[in-house]
Amino acid sequence: MTGSASRTALVVLCALCLFAVPVAGGGAAGQPSSTPGPTDVAVCDSVEGSDTVAVATMAGSEEPLGDDRALYAGTELTIRLCDAEGVVTPYGENGAWSLADGDGYEILNTTDSSATLRLTEGYGQLAVADRVRPTGKADRGPTFTEPSPTVVDPAFVDGTLFLPTPDGVGTYEEREDGFRTALNDTRTASDRLASLATAVNDGGLTEARAANATETLRALASATNATDRSGDAYRSYLFGVAGESPTPGVAVDAIDASREEERTADSNANEAMASYGSALDSRAADARSTVQTNLLVGLVAGLLVGVVLGGVVPYVAASSTEGRIRVDSSTEYSRKAQWLPVGVGVLVLLATVGVLAATGGLSILQVIL
Repeated sequence: MTGSASRTALVVLCALCLFAVPVAGGGAAGQPSSTPGPTDVAVCDSVEGSDTVAVATMAGSEEPLGDDRALYAGTELTIRLCDAEGVVTPYGENGAWSLADGDGYEILNTTDSSATLRLTEGYGQLAVADRVRPTGKADRGPTFTEPSPTVVDPAFVDGTLFLPTPDGVGTYEEREDGFRTALNDTRTASDRLASLATAVNDGGLTEARAANATETLRALASATNATDRSGDAYRSYLFGVAGESPTPGVAVDAIDASREEERTADSNANEAMASYGSALDSRAADARSTVQTNLLVGLVAGLLVGVVLGGVVPYVAASSTEGRIRVDSSTEYSRKAQWLPVGVGVLVLLATVGVLAATGGLSILQVIL
């Protein structure tokens, strides 16, 4: 081959290469693979029915969302079409479909089997099946509604709880405030009773402490009852919210946290009452022991006095009388010596009863005996 012919053949070969590369590339780009991925297959396998359904999942999830649901702006969704045979791809002569552009959402990404979009502020309502093109390709699909911006931050857990209606904010705050108030009242009464128990142990039960304890016990009983009622009402409302809120986990966490708060408050109240009862028992035992000791001392002293007056005095008087009888037969024995101890004992007994009656000691004796 001559040099001129070689150069001509080389030019023709280069030209063929330049034209062949774009054609091959364009063919690859224009014929994307229609094989669905495992996630697409799993999503469609979970859908029942023989008609073509537009299915929406949270981005990255395989769990189809319900037919009607409240979703906030910023939520990312993946849309697929499913029929009795599985995934309907958006490419091909018989299964071609697309997601129409529209206000209220932006399309982030498309694959051979799905389209991913993000809901934007003010989308209002989105019926997914109506957005599939060609129109009528999807027989049914979920409808999403943008709820009012009604959010609260529960006091017992971290996180934001989205409520289904604006009126729910006032209701939630009322239930939570009632429960928190009852909890605080229970804690305050428990602390007061525990302090009174310490004071009784250290210094005894005075009249002022007894009155304070009576008032505190009544307040504690009222507060614990209010805690029980308001806690039930608060959790009942949260149960209802959990079924409608897009953040049900926060509602469940608040339910668990409120139960734990109530259990702690009840435990502290029971400990305070037990501590106060123990203090009363201890002081009563001390008082009973003191009174019994004093009565024993008084009884021994009374016996000694009775022996002296009832035995020694008559004996001395009798000895004196016997001596006088020996020297003077006219001497008579005086009955004063016989009745003097009896009279003194009666007077002492009456005086003791009078003192006990005047000082409230009779009731003390009843408790002791």
